[in-house]
Amino acid sequence: MTTEVGTFHDRLPYVRLGAGPVPLVVLPGLALTDEPPHGLAVAAYARGFRRLTADHTVYIVQRPQGLPAGATTADIASEYAATLGAELGPFRLMGLSTGGLIAQQLAIGYPELVERLVLAVTGARLAPTGRAICERWLELAAAGRWRALHGDLAAIAVDGGTAQWLARGLIGLTGRTPTARQVADFTTTVAADLAHDTRAALRGVRIPTLVVGGALDPFFPTETLEETAAALPDGRLLVFPRNGHGVPKHRAAAMQDAAATFLGRAG
Repeated sequence: MTTEVGTFHDRLPYVRLGAGPVPLVVLPGLALTDEPPHGLAVAAYARGFRRLTADHTVYIVQRPQGLPAGATTADIASEYAATLGAELGPFRLMGLSTGGLIAQQLAIGYPELVERLVLAVTGARLAPTGRAICERWLELAAAGRWRALHGDLAAIAVDGGTAQWLARGLIGLTGRTPTARQVADFTTTVAADLAHDTRAALRGVRIPTLVVGGALDPFFPTETLEETAAALPDGRLLVFPRNGHGVPKHRAAAMQDAAATFLGRAG
């Protein structure tokens, strides 16, 4: 598989996978540090999205570097729109976790760019349990407790006590100390996520959308997923009843097959 690592306009790091005829932009979830992926991370992306590269050139695009203080999810989406619109033209879009909040704002504010939309382990607003977790992350960042924060971010992305314990220990020990700019970008992003609520705005989105997630997700549980899909005039819903926020890892094949089938539909 063809892979490339680069940065759009010196602000948006990306990994490009495959050479399919249609561009598919993937916005990943929250990260403390944001260096362009390399090595094992690129290999993991290649495995995770290989089912989509037959029909798409996949661009996994990280958050902009150097966010202005107080930026909202709509503000962040505007930068994606300006850059990706110029680089790619219209594209299909998948948003994972908090990356899905930005994806929603792209669909709301720039529908001419988004042909189809997949919202994975994400929703129109954070559930109360997810809000409490995000507020804890802000407290850890303010205290400079990087090992605990790295571990927390890793653990929430997998399901099951053993998997979370292993992720917390491994990433907590190996995660890098962020730069001052990365800390500012992280806290700005979390604050934007806490303020995000698109329940009303999604009612105007006419883009075909697949909402997929896990019933046990503390950020976006069944109620939030159902609420989000119901708000969309052309929304479909797929819920994995025994999974949480780790659906993209634990149900990767099923999620990618569902996304590939949905994205390949003709209308």
